[in-house]
Amino acid sequence: MAKGKKIGGIKNLIIVVGTPSAGKTSIVKALEGDQNYKIINLGDLMYEEGVKKGYIKDRDEIRYLDPEKSEELRTAAIEAVSKLDGNVVLDTHASVEQHGRFLPGLAYYMFKYLKHTKGFFYIDAETNEILERRKKDKTRAREIEPEWLINTQRDINLAIISYYSTHFNVPMYVINNRNGKLEESKAAFKEHVKKIINLQSTIKTPKAPKTIGMSKDGEN
Repeated sequence: MAKGKKIGGIKNLIIVVGTPSAGKTSIVKALEGDQNYKIINLGDLMYEEGVKKGYIKDRDEIRYLDPEKSEELRTAAIEAVSKLDGNVVLDTHASVEQHGRFLPGLAYYMFKYLKHTKGFFYIDAETNEILERRKKDKTRAREIEPEWLINTQRDINLAIISYYSTHFNVPMYVINNRNGKLEESKAAFKEHVKKIINLQSTIKTPKAPKTIGMSKDGEN
């Protein structure tokens, strides 16, 4: 992403997304305790704001709020993130699925606040493993969706992150968090994040090529 005035003191921002139950939040915890990073879960910020306003009582109610209230919470959460400083790792969603309808979790307007994004991570897992984890998860109100719908969301998420990675000219990493391999996934994530932070400080954004001017008669 092109260099510009810092918003809220953020030096480097890493955005992590993943299909629900792929293990995204568990992998982000690899950085817990490291004073070099601030780990922020966008859903937690939205939940806190939603409870404060009396919109929800449970975190899983967020996805079923009416669009106006959902957008209000998300904007408040993103504005809070933009006021942080240092290296920030943002745990969020690329899309939100509602019975076959997909809403953007990482909306384009959010990037006017997030101008120091240095990398994207997509945490993935095999569809059958995602389904198995959802069935076992008693801590959240997970929906048991058909495999085709999970596959569809996986494709949509990857497409969204691929677009942002290309648009902002920053790297995208995909981690396949297989069953029984969480520690390996966490180690890979941690290593990649450190490399992004270290390398981006030395990379200069390439200048756009000069536009050839037109003469008065319309010829170059």
